[in-house]
Amino acid sequence: MLKMVKSTKCILLIKKIEMKKSTLGTSTIAIAFFMLSVTFCNGQEKKESQKNTIDLVQARKEIVKKVKQFEDDVNNADSLAVANHYATDGTWGAIKGKDNLISAWGKTSRSLATKNLKVRFTTNTVSSDGEFIFETGLFEFVEKDNSVKRQGKYLLVWKKEAGEWKVYRDLDL
Repeated sequence: MLKMVKSTKCILLIKKIEMKKSTLGTSTIAIAFFMLSVTFCNGQEKKESQKNTIDLVQARKEIVKKVKQFEDDVNNADSLAVANHYATDGTWGAIKGKDNLISAWGKTSRSLATKNLKVRFTTNTVSSDGEFIFETGLFEFVEKDNSVKRQGKYLLVWKKEAGEWKVYRDLDL
């Protein structure tokens, strides 16, 4: 029960980060609040995270593989497959619920295809608090000649669901 309460506090901090980012519109503030929440959650759950250690080398391999499949699903305009990468309570920015994720990713994939663009994701960092995996990376919209049309950074929070890593929170930075 104690672990659930602590995890709830971490989730609430992540939700505050999302609200601050959407309210203030600056990724710098969102990143600062995120780092603060990770520090708070790690310090608060240190004993629990020692019990629930995650092999980061193996986790990184799994996450990189999942991100590549995610990229392929987006580029193939398979919005159902993209939505299946998300946890049941997963969100993409403010978008919640499987039907909404399918719709949003369908629109995004069709828009990219209409513009002859593909998306490319690159994982930069992978860390963990023992329960969640935090991934930062770069996304790029590329043309057929591999020239980059647009790029940005992202943060994914992954959690285990039915023994599989699923996207819990998906944020553009």
